Amino acid sequence: VERKPHRPGLAMNRRVLLLSGGLALLAAAVWAVAAWLLVDLPSLDTLPEHLAVPSSVILDRNGRLLYEVIDPNGGGHTPVPLEQIPAACQAATIAVEDANYYHHPGVDLAGVVRALWINIRGGETLAGGSTITQQVARNLLLGPEAVTERTLERKLRESILAWRLARRYSKDEVLALY
Repeated sequence: VERKPHRPGLAMNRRVLLLSGGLALLAAAVWAVAAWLLVDLPSLDTLPEHLAVPSSVILDRNGRLLYEVIDPNGGGHTPVPLEQIPAACQAATIAVEDANYYHHPGVDLAGVVRALWINIRGGETLAGGSTITQQVARNLLLGPEAVTERTLERKLRESILAWRLARRYSKDEVLALY
């Protein structure tokens, strides 16, 4: 019986080849998921188009209100600069909606994990993990159908947009949009 010589490098080459192939598959999967999420993501440049149009007001020559033209579908809207919103109201909003608002980059991973844990324990959706920035992204950029949609895809797209919003706008600007 003729024996082939033992070649220890051959087994090592197979492991390297398998590892390389696995990494290539992982990279392809990450690229495919990223492309799927980003393919038709709205641009932040369209944000002004999605803001509520202020109601038109008609004043007399002394500045007294004569008539207000209200959108029949959207109701009355009066933009209020953040400086005119009392600090206590701003603080209360942050405390209720997003306690870590000034400490995360648009997405609060600890909040998402906490909400996920509450929902798993409760067996249903009892808590959301959306930050103020994510809510702005969902309501102004993803559109009205996204508000009721509860899918992982929507949540990931919302998170990407929130991260982008946090890069472009200050925390106070995002709070004013909210």
